[in-house]
Formats: sequence, structure tokens, C-alpha cells
Amino acid sequence: MYPSCTRRELDELASSIEGDKFWRARGDFVFAVALTRARSLHGGSWVARATGVRVMRVPEGLRPFCRKGRVALLASEKEPVVSLFLGWPAFLWAMRKEEVAAVIEGASTGRLRGYVGVPALKEYLGYRQEGLAGPSG
Repeated sequence: MYPSCTRRELDELASSIEGDKFWRARGDFVFAVALTRARSLHGGSWVARATGVRVMRVPEGLRPFCRKGRVALLASEKEPVVSLFLGWPAFLWAMRKEEVAAVIEGASTGRLRGYVGVPALKEYLGYRQEGLAGPSG
């Protein structure tokens, strides 16, 4: 699923799915792991299953990016509408670098859209490709 991930990182993803885990972020935002594709049309929105929130609404424009194992940024736990999808490696990278607030800001302003992997996330945040010391100046 994610060839760049170590065995331990893949085990963490499997454990998150089995444990129905989700992560609260700044404000009402939550991260949840998608369990299915967005297939069912319900009340004008596509829906998919996700960890922690059971069912999330997926806007039409984000529907192609909804896949099992991808991390969805949801507007809130009570109204789980997807704002953005991250690959598992990108989610782990953002968590380790403490860049979650920047990811939320990017999704809120529309500068991060659709599906975001590690290269796109690094580019958005201004990290150099070779050196990961911090934002380039």
C-alpha cells in the first residue's frame, strides 16, 4: 500500500484501523483513517466509512481520493465532512514535524487540496528536498 513506509509504520496503520482510532487536532478538526471508498450517495453527499467517526461525508471533488488507508482531515467530529486526504506517510511526517496546524491552515485556505503526499506537503511547507532541517530561507 505504501512502499516508502517501514514495517513498523504499516503496523501502526493496521493498529489504528483495528483500534478505530482518530486524532483530534486544533479546534474541531479531526484526522480519521478511511476504511472504504466513497461509494454511496446519501443526502446529496458521498459517504464512506472511517475510523472513530463511523461515517464521513465526502464532497464530490474529493471522492476520487478516498481510499482505504488514507487519512482524512475532517471539519469536526460531529459533522464529519472531509476537507483533505493525506497519505499515511504524509500524515506521519506532519505529526513528527509538528506541522499539523499548517496542514489544517492549508486545507482551510484552499492551498492544499485533494490528496497530499509527502513531496507536496514538503513543497507547501517550504522544506528542501535533500535537507530536512527546516524551512528553506
